[in-house]
Amino acid sequence: MVLTDRFRDDLKQAQDAALSSLRTIHALFVRQSRTRYGRRSAGYVWALISPMLLLIVMMAVFSAIARPAGAGESLVVFFLSAILPLYLFRGAINRGGNAIRGNRVLMQYPQVNAFEVITSRLLLEALTYFIVLILFALIMYAFFGLPLTSWIDRPLPMLQAGGALLLLCYGACFLSSQIGRAFDPWNELTGPIGRILLFTSGLWYTMGSLPPELMQYVQYNPLAHVIEWIRDASISDFQSDLYNPWYPLSLGVIFLFLGLFIDWLYRISGYDLQP
Repeated sequence: MVLTDRFRDDLKQAQDAALSSLRTIHALFVRQSRTRYGRRSAGYVWALISPMLLLIVMMAVFSAIARPAGAGESLVVFFLSAILPLYLFRGAINRGGNAIRGNRVLMQYPQVNAFEVITSRLLLEALTYFIVLILFALIMYAFFGLPLTSWIDRPLPMLQAGGALLLLCYGACFLSSQIGRAFDPWNELTGPIGRILLFTSGLWYTMGSLPPELMQYVQYNPLAHVIEWIRDASISDFQSDLYNPWYPLSLGVIFLFLGLFIDWLYRISGYDLQP
């Protein structure tokens, strides 16, 4: 009977802690959406225009050299299946880099920890690009007649690839936040890292189109595996067995573990950066 009462008390405390964490994440989500994009819609418009500019550039280059899509018939689907994951992953690293430093004042409150700060940031980033994807699909359907079925061929593998992408981004965001927490120049290094990701992610090529001497470098980029996975699930006449689904999943878990471990060290040491 005593054990039952204790179990109920522990369960009640866990539920209260979970609800408190969810409320904090929601409050941070709303705050960051306002501070990042402002009260006007210009920031949200830029979130749509930014990937569109890259899409237009890539389509113009492919059209100029009369090159078809690397997979499937639609250049829009081929490029956006890489552009949006690339923007999300790069944004996770960039936004995570200053997540702790930028919220040091808020983290003085006991309800706000690294978990709530980073989760709210990645949720906003993921929701933004998901809305961008929906808008692109609707625009292409309404004005260019591109069927909505062109964006997805096999739903289950697409969900799996999306889950792997979110895990990879969350782990990278958490680890980036802990590096930026202690190493201020880290935010200056995220720019070159983003450019490396751009060239090795498979934006304008597939893994099967690469020569072996280039493939040996691209295969170390977990984002390249996710993009190949997404294209395999979304483009009906494209199949690939060159991506390794366990590689981005494993790296996501490793990144998250390292980030949590560093955050734990801060907690037990009692040392942290001054606000």
